[in-house]
Amino acid sequence: MIISTVTGGSTTEWLLAALIVALAVQSAVLVLVLLRLNRLLKSVGAVGVRLNLASKAAQQSTVAADLDSKIASAVKQARSATKTGQAAVAPAKPAANVTFTNSEGMAFVRIGPAEFTMGSSDAKSPDNEKPAHTVRLTQAFWMAITPVTNAQYEQFDPDHRQLRPSWNGDDHPVIFVNWNEATAFCLWLSQRDGREYRLATEAQWEFAARGADARIFPWGNQWDPSRCNSAEEGGDFDQTSPVTEYPSGVSPHGVFDMVGNVWEWCADWYEPGYGSGAARTDPTGPESSQYKVCRGGSWMNHGYSCRATMRARRAVDFSDAYIGFRVVCLADAAASAEKDSAKS
Repeated sequence: MIISTVTGGSTTEWLLAALIVALAVQSAVLVLVLLRLNRLLKSVGAVGVRLNLASKAAQQSTVAADLDSKIASAVKQARSATKTGQAAVAPAKPAANVTFTNSEGMAFVRIGPAEFTMGSSDAKSPDNEKPAHTVRLTQAFWMAITPVTNAQYEQFDPDHRQLRPSWNGDDHPVIFVNWNEATAFCLWLSQRDGREYRLATEAQWEFAARGADARIFPWGNQWDPSRCNSAEEGGDFDQTSPVTEYPSGVSPHGVFDMVGNVWEWCADWYEPGYGSGAARTDPTGPESSQYKVCRGGSWMNHGYSCRATMRARRAVDFSDAYIGFRVVCLADAAASAEKDSAKS
C-alpha cells in the first residue's frame, strides 16, 4: 500500500510537470507566431501605403496626361477646322468698348493700368475681405466681356456636353469645370489663337468688377436683383442664364456677369485676408495654399454674396453647377491684335 501510493503520486506529479512543460512550449510557439504575424501585418501595411501612394501618383499623372492629350487633340481639330473654313463659335453681343474679338468669338475690353481700393471697409463684411487696401495694376490687360460659354469651351472639350444639365444652353456659362480644366482651356486657347490667355488675378478681377470708385456692386452701391442672375425671389431663372442676359448689370468697364450667374475661378491661391493692408503692386496671391480663389457669387446666392468684394475658396479639382470662369489676354499679345483691328 505504501509503495503503491508513492508510485502513484510520482506518476501524477510527472504527468502534471509534463503538461506544464507542454503548455509552456505551446505558449512560446504562440508568442513567436504572433510576433511573426505582427511583423508580417506591418510589412503588408507598409506595402499597402506604398501601393496607395503609387496609385495616387499614377492617377495624378494620368489626369495630367489626359489634359495634355485633350489640349493636343483640340488644337489639332481647331487647326483642321481653320484650314477647311469651318465657322467658329458666333461672337457674343458686341459692347461699345470692345477692342478685339478672337477666333472663338470671345470679345475683349482693355482695362488698366490703374490704382484702386481692393477689399471692404464695411464692419459687416467677412474678415477675408479685410483690410481695404490700395492696389496698383501697372500693366493693361484685356478681359473677356463674358464668362466662357459652353459653346466656346466645348470647342476644346467636346465630351463636356455630356455633363451639361438640360437647362445649361450653348450661350450659358460653362459649369462643372474645375480650376485645372479652366487653366488647360487657357493654354489651348493660347496655342490656337496665337495670344497668351490665362485666368485673371484676383486683383484684376475685382478692378474689372467695381472700377476705381470702390462701389459695392458692378452697377453701384444699391442691391438690385433685376441686374444679375441671383437666388432672390422674383428672378427670371432658377439656374444659369445666357451670359449677356443682364446688360443693366455690367461693370464700369462694360463687362457682363461679374456678379451672379456663376462664381469665377481666379489664378490666385487663396489667402484668408489682406495682411497689414499695405499697398500692393500687381499682386498674385500667396505662393501656395490648399485652395484657389473664386469670385462673384452665382445663381444660387442672394445679394450679399453677389458683392464685388465677396470671396470664396475651392480646391483645384472641385467642380459644380455654380462655378465657371472667364479669361484675360495679356497686354502685349492683345495690343498687337488691337492695332491690327484699328488698321482694318
